[in-house]
Amino acid sequence: MFFLGEYDEDEAANIRTFLSDAGIRVELKPYLVMDSDEQFCLRGRYSRLKEMAEDISDYEHDLSLIKSALSQSSTPEEFDELFLKELDPTMMKIRDEILAHCESDEIESPEELSEESPEENSEDTSEESEPLDFNVDAWLNYLLRSGKAQSFAHSVLSLNGIIVGEPIGDKLDDPLLEIPADPGDFDTEPDELVLNADYYLSRSIGLYVDEFTAPLVSDMDEEFIDMYPDEYQQISALGLLIEKLATPPSDKKMSLDEFIESCMLRKDEHDVNLMVDGRDVFMELIRILERGDVLKSKGDKIKWKK
Repeated sequence: MFFLGEYDEDEAANIRTFLSDAGIRVELKPYLVMDSDEQFCLRGRYSRLKEMAEDISDYEHDLSLIKSALSQSSTPEEFDELFLKELDPTMMKIRDEILAHCESDEIESPEELSEESPEENSEDTSEESEPLDFNVDAWLNYLLRSGKAQSFAHSVLSLNGIIVGEPIGDKLDDPLLEIPADPGDFDTEPDELVLNADYYLSRSIGLYVDEFTAPLVSDMDEEFIDMYPDEYQQISALGLLIEKLATPPSDKKMSLDEFIESCMLRKDEHDVNLMVDGRDVFMELIRILERGDVLKSKGDKIKWKK
């Protein structure tokens, strides 16, 4: 079987439906995969990290925002909202405008639209399509910055045992902090240097295609080609090679060396120069064609069946 790729369950099922409808045999094999997130950090009191790190001004600024947001919050949700607003009030205003724009820009059904006159449709469109005034690069930078700042804020709350809505006492006078660090920056590894290693198990689906039925990709639905162009191209290339090898020579036989060389396919068509090289897996290709009852190999001889 030819390994096409790794997918989540819904996408694997969708691809299988397309391929099966075209007559291509498919196998789905579930397995577990593990993603990792590893990061070195300095963990210690603010007073100590300030001595060790070159510049923690950003974290000092975020600490002041954390204190301010905590003093005005009674729930974690309120804390997050206030913290982000104080981090960048302008960008939060833009975020609110985007959300409001999305909520008001609901798409009506075709039946509802057809009941309105062209003039009404035109007026509605002009009102709903008023552009938002913001810079995309600035917005992306804000998303990155706010994500890091919010992660730092949650870390501060967790490390110092702070519960939003409860008195914090002196917990933020000299709080425990974690800030990213590079071990290469230190001649001697400090005690404060720690490695946070998080591993996440998830279920994935390996999708395998029967090589002998790969030529049937020529009957594939156009929607599949649009949705999965890379998969389509891989199956097409495999199908062309299988189709070539399944076609017998005039005398229906050849030597093993000749067969190995025939496992190379070159095809020039319009603006595409295609090359498929299967010489390294010639034995697997022989077995595929034997299972398909196309040919038989014996020693260094290959014979095609009538």
